[in-house]
Amino acid sequence: MKYLSWFLGQSRWLTNPVRNVPKVARRMRRSPHCHNALGSFVVILTIGFLYAHAQPTTAGTDPVSANGGATLADVEKEFGGPGTVGSVGISQSSVATNDTPTLTGKEALLECDRILREAEAKLEKISAYTATFVKQERIGDALTELQVIQLRMVHQPKRISMKWEGGKDAGQRAIYAEGENEGDMLVRKLSGIEARLGVISLNPVGVMAMKHSRHPITDAGLLNLTKITRQQRQADLKLESGVSAKLLDHQKLNGRDCQCLVVEYAKPEFASDEKKEYRKSMIYIDSQTKMPSCIRCYGWPEKIADANPQKLDQTTLLELYAFKNIDFDAQVQLDDFSRTRLQ
Repeated sequence: MKYLSWFLGQSRWLTNPVRNVPKVARRMRRSPHCHNALGSFVVILTIGFLYAHAQPTTAGTDPVSANGGATLADVEKEFGGPGTVGSVGISQSSVATNDTPTLTGKEALLECDRILREAEAKLEKISAYTATFVKQERIGDALTELQVIQLRMVHQPKRISMKWEGGKDAGQRAIYAEGENEGDMLVRKLSGIEARLGVISLNPVGVMAMKHSRHPITDAGLLNLTKITRQQRQADLKLESGVSAKLLDHQKLNGRDCQCLVVEYAKPEFASDEKKEYRKSMIYIDSQTKMPSCIRCYGWPEKIADANPQKLDQTTLLELYAFKNIDFDAQVQLDDFSRTRLQ
């Protein structure tokens, strides 16, 4: 205790800092060395403040799109909020109840399988394309906001580039190049603490990569979506009961004419997905391109904390994946999938 008293006695400026500040300032003004030290101290504080509060844009990365917010707003209008059918403008709990199905049951499933088989064959012949990819997913009990992603895709070898437009992840980029980067995906965030880490290498199916997504980046793309959807319809066709299906013509999505296959399951054990999570699936097929343009899948209310039986589909959305502005003639460069695009 006596040592503490001695220290305080020898360091009176600590116990009365306000009174001693003017003295310190006068000494620093008289000494050029102290003056330089004070200037350096101020500069360091300023740089530290800017580093802590500014969001970095690394050389080589694309700046955040100025109209990213407008793009997101447009998508929200097209696809509506959680559990809505976009420009269809009808209640999810009674999808197109005023429309008469053109086909039902196994006939509807067979027709959908035929269309998807032809779409898959066409996509297999396409080497690369660009598109606007829209997704919304339920991660745990929380439904994410709609995400708008500029997608660049090469099929062989598989290369994927994603850039987020609008929302809290605006400017974020992710790339995957098959056979490169030791099999990892590369991610560059432009906001939050993770932005300070620069380019991050992640196992595509690892815990960190899957923290914010239901499916790995390696499953992305129109071709893979078509294959998975077709596999599920083939599984539906093998069921003798527990599944119902109807095919609706002339449904509008994003202002385009579509066919819509609606598949519903009586119990979880009949669901066609591996985890038996789907209660209902809606597959939109563009009438002109004959390609799937949107997939919506809904879960079981007893497994979703905030499910409302009165608004069943609106509160049980699991997944929404959609593609728009597809350009099969786009010039895609190998540099789009390199680490230098993120550094």
